[in-house]
Amino acid sequence: MTELVAHPGPEWVVAEMPAGYQTRLSEIQRLMADLQEMGRFARLLWNVGQPLGEAARDAFTALKFDAQVQHTSPSGVIVRLDGKRRLLVIPSATTEAIQKKGTELTHVFGAMQEMAEESDRVALLTNVSPEKRPAERPADLAPDALAFLVRMGAMHITGATLFALWKLSLHEMERARAQVERLHAYEGGTFEVPASVLR
Repeated sequence: MTELVAHPGPEWVVAEMPAGYQTRLSEIQRLMADLQEMGRFARLLWNVGQPLGEAARDAFTALKFDAQVQHTSPSGVIVRLDGKRRLLVIPSATTEAIQKKGTELTHVFGAMQEMAEESDRVALLTNVSPEKRPAERPADLAPDALAFLVRMGAMHITGATLFALWKLSLHEMERARAQVERLHAYEGGTFEVPASVLR
């Protein structure tokens, strides 16, 4: 798409064009770069698996946390809140509702056993029915799967919720970061950002 507005011919043509053309070209290229940058975060709304994990890493990095993708099994995103506390985010690879005996909870359990330290928290990140708008989607976890996740001491967050935190950070960085702190302290179930915070 950028190539369509780059220039009408060889590179030297731009220098021959009037100043107004060059100014407009620079502005269009800047706007397109901004759109591409923001578009990376749209993946939080519909991707699953590794692309969702990478989008989550980008979102936490934008929130000014140290976030890295762990590619070895169990894979996930390690978010450092400070010197001791970490958030281990395990992206779901399915668009179907998570079941108690499904592989997604097995991955969460593996992360808790193999990666988590005493001050860490583990969160399952999901995008169920990504062909639908977030408000129209069914529950991401079956009730017994959610109850089992809570009993394990883990929690759940949707891609749409993480996307909302990223959007909040664009104009209220400290409030968005405070919600990540709240996520780390969350005692179980599906984490949601209060509507009052997002206003």
